Amino acid sequence: MYNQSKAPKSIVYALPRSLWTTREESAMSSGKNLVVRWRSLCLLLLLTLLTACSTSSPTSSPPAAQKRTPVLSPIITGPTAPGLKNCQPASPIDNSSVGPEVQGTATNVELWALIMSTSGVPPLANTVVKIVWGMTGSGVFDIVASGSRGMKVPPSQGPARHLGSSWNRPGDEWGTVFTFPVAGCWDLHATRDNAFGDVWLKIV
Repeated sequence: MYNQSKAPKSIVYALPRSLWTTREESAMSSGKNLVVRWRSLCLLLLLTLLTACSTSSPTSSPPAAQKRTPVLSPIITGPTAPGLKNCQPASPIDNSSVGPEVQGTATNVELWALIMSTSGVPPLANTVVKIVWGMTGSGVFDIVASGSRGMKVPPSQGPARHLGSSWNRPGDEWGTVFTFPVAGCWDLHATRDNAFGDVWLKIV
């Protein structure tokens, strides 16, 4: 006759072993998943660091453009000392609203010159330089340019009397044209009766 009392024992013994086997496999599977996750996380961090390094690396900026030092104009503004003999100093040139003008060195009269040079200021030698003169006093206006070694140059045109002008300086007004043959200091000597004045002009 079959003994039914032993059957439950084998079942009871087999059941815990089955549970233990299942838990062990689950733990091993969880461990593998954890390793895979750690590897994925490390790989992700490595890729992030490499990307950050490549994007944050300083880019070579183009060299700054060299700024050219501006050439200062010989034209000055404001009150200055009058010109002296041999251009020590030359008559100061003021950039007025109508153009470069010079106040001459004179006694008992006022002498002004408005320079209209085709080559700029200071004018170049052998170029046309138109000069408008304003001088107080009375009598005939005369002008001559004296250079080095006793060289004298009269105006190639003028002096021609101006009856009206937008240049507002005291005295009567005349127009002249000069061509200075050589560079250097030129004395533009103006006379009216017994009055006279000088403009010391540097030609380059």
